Amino acid sequence: METLVQDVRYAIRNFAKTKGVTIVAIVTLALGIGANTAIFSVINAVLLQPLPFHEPGQLVRMYETEAAPGEYPINGMDYLDWKRENKSFQDMSFFSWTHNMNLSGDGSAQQVSAVPTEWNFFSVIGAQPMLGRTFVSGEDQSADSRLAILSFGLWRSMFNSDPNVLNKTVELDAAKYTVIGVMGPTFRFPSDAQIWVPADMTSKGIGPRGNHGPGAIGRLKPGITVEQAKADLNVISARLEQQFPDTNHKVSAIVYSLHDTLVGKSRDSLMMMLWAVLLVLLIACANVANLLLSRAVARQREMAVRCAMGASRFRLVRQLLTESVLLSVTGGILGLGLAAAWIKLLTSMKSLAIPATNPVQMNMTVLLFTLVVAVGSGILFGMIPALQTSSPDLYEDLKGGAGNTATAGKQKRFTSNLLVIAEVGFSLLLLISAGLLLKDFRTMRTTNIGVRTDHVWTAALRLPPAKYGKQEQQFQVAQAILEKVQNVPGVETASISDRLPLYGGVNGYIHLPGHENERQGGRLVESHNVSPEYFSALNIAVEQGRSFNQEDLDNEIRLDVQVRELTKDGAPLTPEQTKSMVYRSVINSTMAKHFWPGQNPVGQLYTGNARSPWHQVVGVVADVKQWGLTNEAQPETYDVFDGQSGFFLVIHTKVDPASITSAVRQAVGSVDSGLPLFRIRTMQDLVNDNSAGAQFVTTLLGVFAGLALVLAAIGIYGVLSYLVTQRTREIGIRMALGATPGNVLRLVLAHGLKLAICGFLIGGFGAYATRKVIASSLLMIKAEDPLIFLGTPLLLLFIAVLACLIPASRAARISPLVALRED
Repeated sequence: METLVQDVRYAIRNFAKTKGVTIVAIVTLALGIGANTAIFSVINAVLLQPLPFHEPGQLVRMYETEAAPGEYPINGMDYLDWKRENKSFQDMSFFSWTHNMNLSGDGSAQQVSAVPTEWNFFSVIGAQPMLGRTFVSGEDQSADSRLAILSFGLWRSMFNSDPNVLNKTVELDAAKYTVIGVMGPTFRFPSDAQIWVPADMTSKGIGPRGNHGPGAIGRLKPGITVEQAKADLNVISARLEQQFPDTNHKVSAIVYSLHDTLVGKSRDSLMMMLWAVLLVLLIACANVANLLLSRAVARQREMAVRCAMGASRFRLVRQLLTESVLLSVTGGILGLGLAAAWIKLLTSMKSLAIPATNPVQMNMTVLLFTLVVAVGSGILFGMIPALQTSSPDLYEDLKGGAGNTATAGKQKRFTSNLLVIAEVGFSLLLLISAGLLLKDFRTMRTTNIGVRTDHVWTAALRLPPAKYGKQEQQFQVAQAILEKVQNVPGVETASISDRLPLYGGVNGYIHLPGHENERQGGRLVESHNVSPEYFSALNIAVEQGRSFNQEDLDNEIRLDVQVRELTKDGAPLTPEQTKSMVYRSVINSTMAKHFWPGQNPVGQLYTGNARSPWHQVVGVVADVKQWGLTNEAQPETYDVFDGQSGFFLVIHTKVDPASITSAVRQAVGSVDSGLPLFRIRTMQDLVNDNSAGAQFVTTLLGVFAGLALVLAAIGIYGVLSYLVTQRTREIGIRMALGATPGNVLRLVLAHGLKLAICGFLIGGFGAYATRKVIASSLLMIKAEDPLIFLGTPLLLLFIAVLACLIPASRAARISPLVALRED
């Protein structure tokens, strides 16, 4: 310990003598270690820490398959059979998708995200309320159960953290609900939930077989694996398929760990970020190692004197490693401050593309990681200079005197060159990765989604079922709102839609005439309800036939009344009754090509099943991407909007879309002052939000690649400056013998470019070898993009030339007399 303290004191004195080198080294390491700490804190929160629930390893999420490829939400009736007959689960719980409700209070209304759940939802997941209680058995057996549990965020923002909020009444969709509990700040499931209400678990509320929509979680019995649970449920599913061949054809169970379902999509992106910051740290270490090698030249005589006085090589290596570790620990401390700022910035981003399973923060695990990285980096970049400096040539070094660079051997220059080659190679690898992601992101943002994105304003509305329970009422108030909004100054075209492009929809199977009774199969078709003005508002081209008109709307309303009258006693329609019922629909181009290839689709008929009314195609419109920027358009059918509790206003404006928000809000308020507008976004906002995850990854990787580029340029500059200093006498002799400044300039530039080209070869090979890893984060382009693989080295070559010019021009200006006088 005594000698360690001596080594530390001596290191501090040495740092004080070389403040410039010390500051550059600490700042370089702080950038590398800080970036690693910030990214690791995210990885620790998302991937490494368990979910904040009781025994989270026992929790699973369940899905179902269908005749069409893919994974789907469960069917409620299938879920009840699973729950009753399984042998692998302690318990299961049902929850519906997050939907919007109007929360009223103090004369105003705001939209909140509500999740209907089975009574045991919180006990199955293993979460206790911070205040009050959760649901109890029986409170989910009625459609009129009016209880509410608040999220911590809603309790704090809407109720001012009132500890007496329990048993108070709130209005949700114009119905009175009693607050019975408040969840703690760490409970975030589903992630966007603000309030939980009882689901209607009656047979009527849970719906018939064949439909898919709800979610389900389960808690496995101790010792049961996910695969065993899946096999157990599939035994039940096979029996259900035999018992209900029409609705359960090819329906089976899929079971995943709940942790995997929450973080699975972000795993590849986070690991790519970690890989990128590790490369940045390696480049930083190579830079600092080169700095120490340059500094070691001036310390050759010092090491020789200490060795001559009896110091062992181990003692010298320990001293030098103490200095390098002290440098890296100091850089690590500064890096913690940078990491804290980056974490605050990351967590404040609304478009942060990571799941909020645990809070991202610097805890003991992160601090321990930073310590290990700091000490490991110090040993890594300090070992090579320490080994080389600790074995001096006593005769030459004691004779040469302090600061004599002529005694520096070729071995040190070779090591320094290798470090620069590695820096350039790592930088090129990062630049190629960032270039591929940037091109992928640009391709995603510029892809044609099938609608205009300029001057389009959208907002969501929800009509409270307690106030507008009948479909006729919903249609009437929607039409009244549409008429008011159409008269707002600046509005070109106003329309209504039950969903927006890029954000999913509702789908099902269709059947063609003569095949009404076939088992479900084939391709799923998206269904979409829009007002006649929708296609004009979004500039969706009509390719065949026509769009909707007033006659189509009148026909829709007339048939709706007829269907409600025939089914008011709960009896389904018969095939005989549906023969005379023909709705009119518009379909997209993909649907026309799939179901009527080589035929004119206009006038064709289709139906959902033998007991559903028929639909006649009156027009074909261009495809619109409904399931994200990266997915192809699916078969889609449009029906005339005839009333729903929730819908979107879609408006094409003559002016800046943001400028009409206040006027549209007033127009809606003139129809019903209790209806809040929410999710107010332009169509470009929708595109931006849909690509937010890719933007997050691309931006971060671009920042790291830029940092790596700067560090590599500094490395090239440093090693050439070191070279010029070492070879000052040689250059003087060359110039004395007739070499021109141009010859010297070319000599130094050639050396720098040789290093750069060697680095290009290593980096290019590394990028090609890891292309499959890079491809896991690409959505629109291939990882073997020739433009990126050829263009990126040219950019790095340009930077390398700039880094070479300063030391090369300095070498060209060396005076032969001054250089020869130095020896």
